[in-house]
This record gives sequence, C-alpha cells and structure tokens, in this order.
Amino acid sequence: MFDFSGFGSINIETVIAAVTLIGTAIIWLLDRYVWRRKRLVYRVQVDAQIGVHPRQNRAKEMVDIEVVHQGKAVHDPSIVLLRVDNTGTDIEAKDMQGAVKFTFPGRRIVRMKVVESHPPDIGELLEADMKPAEYVDTDAITVPKLAINRGDHFKFLLVLSGKGKDVTHSGYLAGGANGGVYHEPRPRGPGRRTLMFGALTLVLVGALVAFFLVDVLQPPDDCKSGELRLIGSTAVEPTMTELRSAYASKCTNADITIAADGSLSGVQELDSLGPKDPAAAGKVIAMSDGPAEDSPNLSGEAIAVVMFAVVVNRAADVTALTTAQLRDIYTGKVTNWDQLGGRDLPIRMVSRVGPDSGSRRVFRQKVLGGAQELGITSDDCRRDDDATAAKYHRCEVGTTDELLTRVNGIDGAIGYAELGGARKFPQLAAATIDNVVPDTSKVADGSYKFWEVEHAYTYKAPEAKSLTAAFLDYVRSTQARPVLERGGLVPCSDLPAGFCG
Repeated sequence: MFDFSGFGSINIETVIAAVTLIGTAIIWLLDRYVWRRKRLVYRVQVDAQIGVHPRQNRAKEMVDIEVVHQGKAVHDPSIVLLRVDNTGTDIEAKDMQGAVKFTFPGRRIVRMKVVESHPPDIGELLEADMKPAEYVDTDAITVPKLAINRGDHFKFLLVLSGKGKDVTHSGYLAGGANGGVYHEPRPRGPGRRTLMFGALTLVLVGALVAFFLVDVLQPPDDCKSGELRLIGSTAVEPTMTELRSAYASKCTNADITIAADGSLSGVQELDSLGPKDPAAAGKVIAMSDGPAEDSPNLSGEAIAVVMFAVVVNRAADVTALTTAQLRDIYTGKVTNWDQLGGRDLPIRMVSRVGPDSGSRRVFRQKVLGGAQELGITSDDCRRDDDATAAKYHRCEVGTTDELLTRVNGIDGAIGYAELGGARKFPQLAAATIDNVVPDTSKVADGSYKFWEVEHAYTYKAPEAKSLTAAFLDYVRSTQARPVLERGGLVPCSDLPAGFCG
C-alpha cells in the first residue's frame, strides 16, 4: 500500500490498471492520428426487420403490406445500411491481399445498391465491379480490389431475406494493424438527436427499399383525354393493366378499359368493327402475340418480344425438359413424371382454349414443331370425365391467369404462359428447355426459342392527337420500360435492328 498525503491509500493494482489504460489510449491515438496505418472502419447504421406483413383473417388491420421483388414475396425481409470509411492512410488495390467481405449470417441478399459515396466516382466503380450474379441470393458481399484514399467513404444499402441477425466481416490489408478492417459499433444510450436522426434514416431507407423492390409506375409526359379499349392477348393483359393504371394516375380524363379475350379474337373484332363504325374502331387497340393475318384494314406495330415459359407444378420435381420430352408429353407418349426422373404423379396438361390464343399458337409452332395438342379428357383439370379410359390427362382454360392458377394448384400439372405472369405463382417452376433458362437475356442470342413478337394493332393509323396515339407513345416510352421488363417483355428498341421484323 502507498500512502499519499491528502489522497488516501491507492492500491498498486489500481496504479497498474491506470498506467495500462493511459498507455493503451496513447498507442491508439498514435496509431490513428500519427502513425496512420491502413484502416477500414465499418458501421452498421441500420439493421432492421421490415415488420409489416400480410395477415390472414385480421379484419381490423389498417395496413396490409407485402415486400415483393420481381413478382415474388420476400420472406422475413430486412434492410441493412452499412457505411465503410478509410480512416487511415491511402489504400491501393494491391493492399487488399485478403478479400474484404461483409457477411449476413442466416440471411440472403435480395438487392444491393451503393447509396452514398465520397468521392462519387468510388460509388460508380463499386457498382460497376459488383455484379448481381455474384452476390444475389448469397449471404455476403465482397468489396472489389480498388484504391480507397484517406477520407473516402461509401454506403451499401441492402435488402435481405431471412431471420438472421448481425453483420460480420473478414479481410486483410497489407500494412494495417490486426488485418486493417475494424467494426465501429454504434454508441449506446442514444440521445434525442440520435433518435431523431435514426428515425429520419429509417424513413429514407424505407423510401429506398420501395425504389429497390417496386418499379414505381411513371406517368406519361403528355396527357390526352377520351376513351380507349384494349383487347386481344391475355398474355400481356397484366402488363397493359399496369400501364393503364400509370397513365390514368396523371391523365384523369382518360377512360381506358381492358377486355382481353385472345390475340386472334381481338384482331378479328377490330377488323370487323372498322368498316362498320370507324369512329369506335379508332378508340380500340388490339394486342396480338405475333403478326395478324388477313387484316388489311389494320395498322400494326411491333412493340416488344414477349417471353413464354413452360411451367410445371413443383410437386412433379422436374424443372428441366428437352424439346423432345415436351413433344412426348403433349402427344401422350409420356404420361407420368417418374418417366422423366420426377415423382410418381400423372402429368396433367393445362392448355389454352382453341385457336384464339396466341400463346397456344406460339407453343405449337415453337415447341411442338407444328403438332396439334391432344383432345380434352377433363373439364376441371383435376378429374378425367372417364378416368378408366383416359390414357393421358388434358384440359383447356380460357385465359392465361386461369391456366397459371390451375397449374399452381394441381400436383403434377404442366402448362405454358408468358414469363412475367408465371413468376407470381409460388408453386410454379419455369422449366429450362434444352438446358436454356427462360430469361430475357436469352432472346437476342437465339438460344431460347419460346417467344413471340407482340404487336399493337389499330384501325388504320390513329389520329395524331388522340388518346390511342398517346397511349401507344407511352407504351414505347422509357417510363413504361420497367413495367414491360417486369412482365417478361423485351422492348424492340433494345434488340438488334430488324429483330422484331
């Protein structure tokens, strides 16, 4: 014990602890502000579950929200806002000898965006190097090897799915103490200003989440009033419905109705109406999967390529088919999924009704090689009218949505529909055909065959200042592009010259 006059007794352990603490603080200050070693510091500014979810049988709920990305619900969604700062000396690309990686245990990445950077160029470099294929549906992102100067910083905003928590890191910087990558936790016990800042951050992040997960419908630049009726293809009906909603959100004097009943039926109706009532025909657009035939009075324009997919109920446990196997199924040679390596389930073909369907015509031409489909054995797609006599199982439905609903709900069912609509049904798998995934990127290179050019037909050329002309301009515009892409359509303007005919 030491006795200091006026200070009482001080334990020797206390003196040692104090010296150690002061020494540690001095070393830390020297390391950070004098020696300036290479150092990346990250802070998790936001890590929060998106806690508003759909609830069943809760009539008193005022809000019913579901986080959706590319037509599919994101399960257990959360958001993370991650800031990375260079608080040491300049870092060169070669200094990143061990990948700087941030991991989200128990969660999978849905989307990522660099939402802030200083200088701005570093954000552009990060987004150029970080390809979605490398991190989407994984649990980690890796910072590319690039130069990060002293004082530079950037932020990652991520949308994740899963019930995991926390963020971990790994990495090694040459010339950095203890690996050179540090986690700086948020201070405990936030004051009022911090809480207010946090609330504002959550609001802003919420807006960014909406940017990530929902392609916001953009209204047109120029409005026209009047009446317009959209008929024809049911394959693009959901896309046209979205575009109509976006147009009418700003152009409130535009009365646009949709009555899709099949490509051929729509074209024939417009062709017949034109000579009888030109004024009424001028207020109609007929959408057609493929070019219309024998309709000299109609003016047609190629809008986009619509992707189709063969959809299989997941209970079949088959997600890859060849053209030969599809022809064997639709000619009745293969009647059970176990013949194709799947489960012991009868194959139930759900098809579109009659020649009016553009998707049925495209399927017959592009996949079946011109062969006709078999006859109907069932009215409800579940039970055969004569189960003992039926050697195969096939039914027909009137619309694309009805087809997808039936295949989604019937074990062992198979059908065909436009790709965008198929993405919205959880029990459907879009099968590969000849090992090619149905994807819009596979159209231009010719590797995927099941597609058709979507045409918009009018009676003669529409009047320049009419709602018909304005809406067609809107469908071709950049504002409409996200809606087309979400529906599985590739704008003709994005394809090589002459591709759409």
